[in-house]
Amino acid sequence: MHLNNFELNFNSLNTILTIGASIGYGFKIIVGLFKRQKFGRLLQNISKIYEEQEEDEELGRILEKHLMNSLKIFKFCDRCGIRIFFIASILCSSYFRLNADYGLTYELPFIASDNFKDKFLWKEFLYILQGFFYINLAIATISLDIGIVFLCLKVIAEMNILSDYMKVLNEKIKTDPKFFGKIIKRHCSLIENVNLLNNIISKISFYHLILACFALLFGMTFLITYATGIANYIIIVCGGSLSLPMCILGEIIRNKTDDISDILYLTNWYELSVKEQKMFLIILGMAQREYGLKAGGMYDVNLYTFVQVR
Repeated sequence: MHLNNFELNFNSLNTILTIGASIGYGFKIIVGLFKRQKFGRLLQNISKIYEEQEEDEELGRILEKHLMNSLKIFKFCDRCGIRIFFIASILCSSYFRLNADYGLTYELPFIASDNFKDKFLWKEFLYILQGFFYINLAIATISLDIGIVFLCLKVIAEMNILSDYMKVLNEKIKTDPKFFGKIIKRHCSLIENVNLLNNIISKISFYHLILACFALLFGMTFLITYATGIANYIIIVCGGSLSLPMCILGEIIRNKTDDISDILYLTNWYELSVKEQKMFLIILGMAQREYGLKAGGMYDVNLYTFVQVR
């Protein structure tokens, strides 16, 4: 491929996006290595939530309900995500094999030589090798993304638990003087986990937005020229799916933090002791800060950002 005879077509688009996805996979691995201490700390905090034992029956039901719901949602995302990307990679590989205009992304010089190009088995081997590469790249990429979804879901579950705890604060504080201390401890834990999560996925989400922008931009451009090509639609769907789940989770986290702040305002704080009132005002001040996911530490990760990228 030379710049003087380079032509932007579907094959070149597919090559660019494949290279981008491969770089993204390596980038996530490298970021994970650098952030492994924060990643381990967040997993340790999540495991502590599952180890908690509530003596109060109502609080125990709240804790169990949200933790189980997060697990169910994660299992659904895990099954659907891997299956969708696996089927998409199979469809793309089959489409490239059956459509002579697309063919191979890269021809191995030795096998593509005149000595082998007319032999059926060697020719098919290249398509099988290409399909195997796409399947592995797709599953590896979505598996890492599902891991990020798992962390986000656990943080959201902790937000839901704190929110429901605060809803019963007015009545529980009368029977359990230590209940307000539980609220403070859980709120501080939540802030720490949101900051850890944001620090871990900040650079990854930024790369996701860039890659999704290019995938959607080129996909829409080629859709105008090749409106009947199924591969274009697959690229658009897979490209959009790179950033959409993270933007949805970012939107949920931001809304949940706003809800926690609103619930605090409805608390009968004036019925608390002077010491507890001071602690409550500190928590209220922390809750008024905007907590959420940011890409590269600059851009909010939410649905509005996804619409702008699209």
